[in-house]
Amino acid sequence: MSKNKNKLTKAVAMALTGTVLSVGAVSGAQAHTMYNTFTTTELSATDGWNYGGIGNPTYPTVSPGWVGTASATTLPFGYAGTSHLNWAAELHSAGNTLEISKADAVTRYGFAAEIDTGAGAWQDAGVNGSGVPTANGPTGWRHQTDIGLIKAEETMWVTLNPVVVTGTGYDIQNFGITVFTGMDSGTGSYSHHGSWNCPGCTPAKPYEADNPFGTVGLSYLTHDGTVDGVDGLTFLALAGQVYSIYLGGAGVGNWSQNIAEYSLNISTAPVPVPAAVWLFGSALASLVTLGQRRKNVMAVPA
Repeated sequence: MSKNKNKLTKAVAMALTGTVLSVGAVSGAQAHTMYNTFTTTELSATDGWNYGGIGNPTYPTVSPGWVGTASATTLPFGYAGTSHLNWAAELHSAGNTLEISKADAVTRYGFAAEIDTGAGAWQDAGVNGSGVPTANGPTGWRHQTDIGLIKAEETMWVTLNPVVVTGTGYDIQNFGITVFTGMDSGTGSYSHHGSWNCPGCTPAKPYEADNPFGTVGLSYLTHDGTVDGVDGLTFLALAGQVYSIYLGGAGVGNWSQNIAEYSLNISTAPVPVPAAVWLFGSALASLVTLGQRRKNVMAVPA
């Protein structure tokens, strides 16, 4: 009887310890950023290329290299897709903040990464360069939509706030961001030409569509077309999961014009522990105490 109670007490204590550790363990590591070093002087061209496929022979399979990864030819998180990739961020523990920007790339790595986008990249203003309404209405354009990857090492809330860097081009007042679970794993031909986020196109290209740009392995999670430095997009990032971030100006210009450098603030917050977890822990603690009291009573001589 006494041995069984001791086993129960130890088992409960181990369960309680495990619960506390899983709730309270926090890594001391800091978040860090990674950047594609491929740049272009053409405002309407796409920076951040990884693929040199059909129709784009001048772009190297791996652009001049990456900074912030294990080596110049190592892509973030094992990325092997054909779509262009501009930057990546690894979030080690909740509560940290970091910035995706040219200034951050210079400070960390001494390299001025090209972090810019068009005022109408995520969604244009619904007019052409001459101000004439387009047939399909507002639509996103692949050319200047920046693509980044975010990976959280523990489950946390992630908030994204993009702003234009003052004096670097068109003053984009509004951004659009779409978040996808996963990252592109396509190995076929890839083209940065064409539209996306285009409900008025034939066939329609809805905001909630999976696998934009002909990618493979991306599942739509959420989007917001009214994001700026004050109003951010927030999503729950699960531990170990990679998320693809598609970002550009929304409703304030055209993809081929009104280019500007941007800075993306990434802030994180821990996921509140549900009350049920604490109640479960308290119940286990009470059970341990009760077991100890009973054992002490049984030890008293008759």
